[in-house]
Amino acid sequence: MSFFRSLERRLQPLAVPHVILAIVAGQTFFYLAIMIGQVDPSRLWLAWALVAEGELWRLASFTLVPPNAKWYFIAFALYVLYFLGSALEQEWGTLRLNLFLLTGWALTVAVSSLVPSSVVGNGFIGGSVFLAFAYLNPNYTFYIFFILPVKVKWLALLTWLYFGYVCVVGGAADRLLALASAGNFLAFFGASIVRDLKSGKRHMDGQMRRRSVEKEAAGAGPRHRCVVCAKNSETHPHEDFRYCSKCDGDQCYCSEHLRDHAHIEETR
Repeated sequence: MSFFRSLERRLQPLAVPHVILAIVAGQTFFYLAIMIGQVDPSRLWLAWALVAEGELWRLASFTLVPPNAKWYFIAFALYVLYFLGSALEQEWGTLRLNLFLLTGWALTVAVSSLVPSSVVGNGFIGGSVFLAFAYLNPNYTFYIFFILPVKVKWLALLTWLYFGYVCVVGGAADRLLALASAGNFLAFFGASIVRDLKSGKRHMDGQMRRRSVEKEAAGAGPRHRCVVCAKNSETHPHEDFRYCSKCDGDQCYCSEHLRDHAHIEETR
């Protein structure tokens, strides 16, 4: 984390605000352009083999390709992306969000260079943005279909399971993209996760020690027991147990036998 803080201080003057808004606006523009037939989406995707042939615009244009879906799903997806990105920018600050998106972009381009014959999209970059928001706001509630409330941490768990599924059954490019998205998340949250795990372990150890003490105390028997009738503080929790000052040792009596007992003297 100290590395990131040092980097942030040096790069702060270069921070570009509202990058997520620009991405959403770009995807909206290209969706409309594709819909009216003015742009071929295949000209926007990231394909390293074509980049190597001189189509350098693909290094940027792939981030502006909208999801391949119905218009209402695209509208919802873009709204969610804007909401998540704006929340991260407000919580993190502009520069850190810039660095997070830039890291996701660089890892995606690196994956494309490793599988030059594959076509790469921006879906996993969006996935890492969602995971970042979920980690910072685990109890935020989304309403599925505007009705069913679900905490974002459970949706994040499904996202991680999907990444795992892709790593098992996906193609080479998809596997690398899932790993790149996870790597982007861990680069910014790995140290915090380790601290949380250590803190959780200390909390668990403390609970185990307290339970151990409680068990030992329970195994030692009741705190007070009448030496005459054997009433004790567990079977009679409201009884007023006292200790006789005239008896040798710590001799305990219930209220009934405190004044009616033979005093115990030390045997010599």
